[in-house]
Amino acid sequence: MMRFLKPVNIADSAHIIRICAQWLSQGLGLRIVEYRIGNSFTGSIDILAVDKGKIYLVTINTGKLSDALLGALTGYRWYLENREFLARVYQPSEIDFTLPAMLIILSPSFPAEINSILQHGLKADVRLFQYVILGSENDPDIYVEEICTSDAPQGVTQSFEGLTQELGIEKAGLTDGEISEFLMAMRA
Repeated sequence: MMRFLKPVNIADSAHIIRICAQWLSQGLGLRIVEYRIGNSFTGSIDILAVDKGKIYLVTINTGKLSDALLGALTGYRWYLENREFLARVYQPSEIDFTLPAMLIILSPSFPAEINSILQHGLKADVRLFQYVILGSENDPDIYVEEICTSDAPQGVTQSFEGLTQELGIEKAGLTDGEISEFLMAMRA
C-alpha cells in the first residue's frame, strides 16, 4: 500500500526540534549532547551534538529565517565565549572541546543567495539543510536535503563514486561533468 504524504504544519517548535534531532542522530550519525543550551539574551544553541571529529552547534528554523540566522550566529559567539565553562560542565568522554565547531542550520527554505553570503561573510564552517515535515503531527516523516555551502555547484558533491555506483551510472559511461550538469538541471 502506498502512503501519500502531505506537508504538515507543526506549531510546537520543541516538537520540530525533536524530529530534527532524530534525523541528526539517524541521518548524520551525530550524538546529541544537549538541547537548548545558552540563553536568549547572549546566545543559544538548539542542539549541541558531536561526532568523532567535530562539535555541531545546530539551529532549527521554526519561524523566520532571519531570526534563525541571527540565533545561529549569536549561539556560535556564546559557544566561543563559554567553551571553558562548558569543558568544566561536561566530561571529556561526553564532548571534547578541543574539536573544531561547525554550525548546522535546518530550515524549511533558504534564499538562493545564501551560499554566497555565507562563503564571503562568515569564517565559521556551516552546513545548511532544507527540511519539510510530512505526514501528520502524530506520525511525522521528515525529508532533508543538504544545501551546498562549498565552492561546488549547489547540491553537487566533488566525488561521484558513491552516486554512480548507487544509480548504476557507470554502465552508461557518463562523466562527472555530465552527472554534475544533470544534477544542477534537476535541482533548478
